[in-house]
Amino acid sequence: MRTVKISYNNEIISGGIFAIISAILWFLIPSQIQTAEKSVINATTVPQIAIGGLFVFSVCLFIQGIRLPKKTVLINKEAFSSIGCRKELRTLIFALMLIVYGVLFGIIGYILDTILLVVGILMFYKSKKWLYYVIAIVTVFIIYGVFTYFLNVNLPNLF
Repeated sequence: MRTVKISYNNEIISGGIFAIISAILWFLIPSQIQTAEKSVINATTVPQIAIGGLFVFSVCLFIQGIRLPKKTVLINKEAFSSIGCRKELRTLIFALMLIVYGVLFGIIGYILDTILLVVGILMFYKSKKWLYYVIAIVTVFIIYGVFTYFLNVNLPNLF
């Protein structure tokens, strides 16, 4: 395998990605949040403020990254077996777990999906104490009870 040299900057990459995501979300708001109100402040106001803020700060991060020096990485066979690569891979796997959680949330419901997530995270970090699993599962039920019975928020359910 030949060696490839890549120069990059974390700020440019993350600023660009989040600017694109926030722009997409900005245009999705009207189709995702239906409102019949014609006033200036309605159901879309807070999401628009949050996503607008995300876009502004993402662009600022992107511009800041242009001025910072770039990091150079040599990609070869040894780079894939390094500790840094394994840490990055673990980060990607954790992010993938969160994405799967978000996708399954509406399908299998809060309780089952969140239990699978917390147990999966504990297993991912090789937790051997059974008490941690019990605490995490009990916490899922407590949070469900608080949102459902005290705050009257309907969380997705399997049944």
